[in-house]
Amino acid sequence: MIVQFNPDLFVSEDVNIQSKTSKIILEILEDKFLWDIDNLDELFLADDVNNFKMPFNEKWISIGDKEKLRDKINEIYSISAYITPEHHHYLTTIRIGINNDEIHPSDAYKIINERSIVIIENYPNDWKFIKSLIEKYEHFARRKSIYQLIKKALDNRYLFYDHAGGSGIQKQIQGWKESVYQNIYQYKLIAIFDSDKKHPTDFKGEYKNLIQYIKNRSIDTPPSRNDIIYDDTDIIVWHMLHKRAIENYVPLNVINENITNLNDNQKENLDQLDKTPEIMDFIVYYKPTGQPTDYYISIGKDKVKEQFPEMFLTNFLPSELEDRCNHHKVSIKLPNGTTEQVSEIEQILLKIAKII
Repeated sequence: MIVQFNPDLFVSEDVNIQSKTSKIILEILEDKFLWDIDNLDELFLADDVNNFKMPFNEKWISIGDKEKLRDKINEIYSISAYITPEHHHYLTTIRIGINNDEIHPSDAYKIINERSIVIIENYPNDWKFIKSLIEKYEHFARRKSIYQLIKKALDNRYLFYDHAGGSGIQKQIQGWKESVYQNIYQYKLIAIFDSDKKHPTDFKGEYKNLIQYIKNRSIDTPPSRNDIIYDDTDIIVWHMLHKRAIENYVPLNVINENITNLNDNQKENLDQLDKTPEIMDFIVYYKPTGQPTDYYISIGKDKVKEQFPEMFLTNFLPSELEDRCNHHKVSIKLPNGTTEQVSEIEQILLKIAKII
């Protein structure tokens, strides 16, 4: 998250505003946010560029913390790419102040210090999937600086999960909105859930109420494309998987390496399915009613739900996940205003970046 401070905060006569603003500033010592460079210049650079000015009443910050702050700001200025166009584009920027279009210091302090929450249907299985994406993409491609920030948030436990259960996502969102994340939920929550689709244009009717709640409007039946994708005006960030469930993202070679009791017929059929990934996206690996016998893996539903998430934690490359999603790419806007086709995996990660 990138932070700016309205300079008027530092001349406020409100004791609570002065105190809370000073506390927020000291959180930069723990790298809990990125400080907008232009804002730093505005607040701290004196006429003599070799010196700093302190814009606030120093009674709120000890002499020791003042020196630490000075050192930290010097460190920030020494980093040539402290905030890049990618940071500005993919991360959320908040401006702290007391105007209507600004975040009040009391809320800003909560935004910076409360954990960012990924609301999932099932812990630990879904969380293994999310963790594996973050870990595997830490050094991936041109957006690695963003993915490394997500990994840092995960390692520091600033990014965490909330188990909602299969039908409890809406209740969990509402609960967080009305309690810990009141006034700040849009900055701290993301919901990620299976689509449960049987084919690319299918839609699980049970999700209609959830999506209408998230979008704060009615959606069509069947929903339009705009109804089932995240928009900046939605109450929180969210993502419904394109594939049926998380197990449909496991690359075939990873399945073959980890499930040793597949018979030759199953291996051959799965290999053929891998050549038609649009079908493989929506198959069920355990045997439901009407499922062709050769497509399923005979380890039972519970084992599929337990074992496939474990496969994500095994040592395989992000390029294998990219290949698994290569046939349903999405368009994202780049910092320079152009667009790029990326995998759904990158789309998920860039959505998570909005709340860290």
